[in-house]
Amino acid sequence: MESTVTIHHGPYESIPPTASPGLKFLQRFLPALDSLTPAENLITPFFTPSAPILIGSDPPTAASQVVPLLEVRSRHVCKFRHQVHLAWDINLGRDRGPVQTSYNRTAPDEDAAQKAQLYAPLAGKIQMKRTVMFEATSETTFNEDPDQFAVRVREFNVLDLEGRDESDLQIVEMRIFLDQRPLQAHSSSVFTGSTYGY
Repeated sequence: MESTVTIHHGPYESIPPTASPGLKFLQRFLPALDSLTPAENLITPFFTPSAPILIGSDPPTAASQVVPLLEVRSRHVCKFRHQVHLAWDINLGRDRGPVQTSYNRTAPDEDAAQKAQLYAPLAGKIQMKRTVMFEATSETTFNEDPDQFAVRVREFNVLDLEGRDESDLQIVEMRIFLDQRPLQAHSSSVFTGSTYGY
């Protein structure tokens, strides 16, 4: 069975109620990711407990370790948001192919790999597997910046999702590709002698 792909052009706020499950997940997820009040807008329910987050070539960070980083961000940043330009939702629930995954929730076992199966049978009651990719520009404004200059950075993000149904989808791996140098350079000019990462 071929994978089906749904594409959305424009901000995530304009994703319609009739959109595909992955796009609707993205619409719920980004406000939590962008929130500067992480205690009120919890991001952990969107991830499986062991989900890795990979930023560029940096070592993976567990989703559970991200919450303290978001709290640090909220102390230094007064504005942060993702402006989505283009998003894709790929339904992988029944896809097959010689591709390996980097996480363990339904990664292929040796038997499945020999059959060139993309994923082993979905674990437990998992019925949905999707990959959401989106191009966006993140905008960051620091509290201490007297000019309130918004640092804009282009990003490409990949979210691998699994769940029993649409309401149960969670991220099992997140990959972020961006050039952090503009953000680091501006933060070092605002906070003398320090840098602030993504």
